[in-house]
Amino acid sequence: MGDEWIKIAAPATTSNIGAGFDTFGLAISQPCDIIEGRKIPSGIVISEIDGPGAENITRDASANSVTIAAAEVLKRAGADFGIEVKIHKGIRPGSGMGSSGASAAGGAYLAHVLTDEKLPLSEVILCAASAEGYTSGTMHADNVAPCILGGFTIIRSYEPFEVLRVDPPANLGLVVALPDVVVMTSEARKVLPHEVPVKDLVFHVGHAASLVYAMEHGDLDLIGRSVADVVFEPARAHLIPHLKEAESAAMSNGAIVSFLGGSGPCVMAFYDKSTHKGEHIADAVKKVFNDNGMDCDVWVSECGTGCRRI
Repeated sequence: MGDEWIKIAAPATTSNIGAGFDTFGLAISQPCDIIEGRKIPSGIVISEIDGPGAENITRDASANSVTIAAAEVLKRAGADFGIEVKIHKGIRPGSGMGSSGASAAGGAYLAHVLTDEKLPLSEVILCAASAEGYTSGTMHADNVAPCILGGFTIIRSYEPFEVLRVDPPANLGLVVALPDVVVMTSEARKVLPHEVPVKDLVFHVGHAASLVYAMEHGDLDLIGRSVADVVFEPARAHLIPHLKEAESAAMSNGAIVSFLGGSGPCVMAFYDKSTHKGEHIADAVKKVFNDNGMDCDVWVSECGTGCRRI
């Protein structure tokens, strides 16, 4: 049994994105989780966890999304070995930046590499999504799909599962602001409405369709007009203090749109890299939270390429 360590970078992601609840996802080039692993004769063990929130992450391989996803890939690929795993968190849990998705995707992709990539990527995504379901209570692939594939992804259907990928415009810049608030996905789902009016459904269908068109055609102005949500962000806004002030600050400093990333608390902003500086947007959003006595981390980033071996 070889003892070579394989190292996988699994990027942060933003999901939902306007009207695309549980459907749209986008990979972010930074930050990322690093998942290391090597083959062992049998079983799956976690030998190390470090990084933000590591003290609250279980080392029980049957309950950790990294190893749940890896075990599912090994099972489906018919592997005759186990894996030892080291987890280096770069994405804080409860951030709305796809932390659990990066863990699950990184674990699944690690096992995929160790099994000589026997499975199609769509099946690897499903393995990661099943692990997400364990940690959040509902299986969803809108974070793990872009984390594995990179770019902008659309979940067309869960049964049967089908995911589509679009290359985002090259000049689409991303600003991510993470205030010192923790919002767990499982809790954020509890505040969502179970029914929506027909007019809200029509609004979401129109905006979701136009966002896909805008991403495909590189139309940043249309992207800005298409990222809108009258159902899910309004239901969650009370969980993130000063959310609307932060979004307004981003827009006043050159963002084409600003919105709640995933289930929050991160605040996302899109901007045109050819005409504006992301640092100005980041500073303005950070100031909103700092002025209200809250710490806030910011990243000026871009669209990511998905899981990769490093």
